[in-house]
Amino acid sequence: MAYKCFGWIVLILLTSQQIWAQEFNTAVTVNTPKIQSVDRKVFDNLEKQIKQFMNNRDWTEDEYEPEELIELNIVITVNKEKSQTSFEGQIMVQASRPVYGSGYNSMIFQYLDKQFEFTYGEFEVLDFAENSFTSNLTSVLAFYAYIILGIDHDSFSELGGSDHIDKAQNIVNSVPSTAGATGWTANSTGVANRNRFWLVENMLSVRMQDMRRAMYQYHLLGVDRLSQLETVPKGLGAMLSSLETVAKSNVAYPSTMWVQLFADFKRDEIINAFSIADVRTKRKVHDIMIKLDATHAQEYKALLK
Repeated sequence: MAYKCFGWIVLILLTSQQIWAQEFNTAVTVNTPKIQSVDRKVFDNLEKQIKQFMNNRDWTEDEYEPEELIELNIVITVNKEKSQTSFEGQIMVQASRPVYGSGYNSMIFQYLDKQFEFTYGEFEVLDFAENSFTSNLTSVLAFYAYIILGIDHDSFSELGGSDHIDKAQNIVNSVPSTAGATGWTANSTGVANRNRFWLVENMLSVRMQDMRRAMYQYHLLGVDRLSQLETVPKGLGAMLSSLETVAKSNVAYPSTMWVQLFADFKRDEIINAFSIADVRTKRKVHDIMIKLDATHAQEYKALLK
């Protein structure tokens, strides 16, 4: 009987350790609007494999409680079938982290990557090894995992995500030119300076280090204080200060992908958070954001009401 009890204790400890090691709570959708000749079961299995790959791998040595997990949403749209196992399309990656003392999650990353190619066969198990190239599919998934972990860690301590962003850089460097995959080099086709190469380049650039420090100020000192009435003024003050830092970074390194992504996925949150601020603060935020996010200037007029 004692041995059975010991066995249950070991099982519980191992299960708990597995839960803590998990960094992501991942939802995966694979859309195939233009694919007719490949059995849908292949893509259903791909969804399961990606979810397991993201959730079950130990991406860090950190211990995450279930309520601390990063919410990750991956949507793949397959637009072209090059062969029975080779495909082209796009991948949308969206991540958010819990806000302290609330049921709210704050978006920390969102990007629609249109330079996405991959190979996959039914029942294939996804494999990845750091510093070596296994497949474009797992390299892309791992790249975004480390980028998101870098941003998440930056949001809890200044430049706390550097090791993870370095790993994303290593993935960029490990993809061989013979792989024939786009999005990994400075001159890849598509919108200029907008791909995986430039994303990690922006985040590691000396000119953008203050912006990364601003992520700590925006989140831990800012958003995380908005759930308690007595700390709301300090929280909004820290958020405003972080936006001023982002604006300065945009001057130091104009028109970066990282600044534009930040404005895209933080737009609604910024407008909603500062809706309760005083008129002077609203005006400051408005003036900052219409410069960072000029194409959406109309939406920031809500801050002037």
